[in-house]
Amino acid sequence: MDEKELVDEEMPNSRLVMQKLTELKMEQRKILSEGTSSQKKVVALQNKLLRAYKQWKGTKYVLGGDSASGIDCSAFTRRVYREVFSFELPRRSVDQAQAGNHVPRSQLKAGDIVFFKPEGTGNHTAVYLGNSLFLNASTSKGVVISTLENIYWNKTFKYGVRVNETA
Repeated sequence: MDEKELVDEEMPNSRLVMQKLTELKMEQRKILSEGTSSQKKVVALQNKLLRAYKQWKGTKYVLGGDSASGIDCSAFTRRVYREVFSFELPRRSVDQAQAGNHVPRSQLKAGDIVFFKPEGTGNHTAVYLGNSLFLNASTSKGVVISTLENIYWNKTFKYGVRVNETA
């Protein structure tokens, strides 16, 4: 998949996201040529996550939404899990936080759920891809790829959750 077709060029921080996607793809190419079988499984998972993202890319954010006409963060996370892992997560983000074990940012793996607590709002949830990138139903941009290196996401990040059924 071409990095440019994955990212909305007008999105703030799109250069940083593009850079992180390019780094991810370069690392994937290296792993596919000389990596271990477990590393290659991670690459396969990342590509499944990217295919699921591509189906939802640009879908607008709608609180309580759960369809192609509008989706919220926990419904998007739930849909990605259903499509990629054939696993049914709870509908609400607070319940998704209980679906596995908490992991710190330094130990995030592809497929982990990332949780945020933006000031003055409810919880926010997304799916970790790798290299600081995550698949995100953003309230302002709809379904996009975002990075934990973005000041806002870095500040509001709380923890990851490794879902028991997918670990």
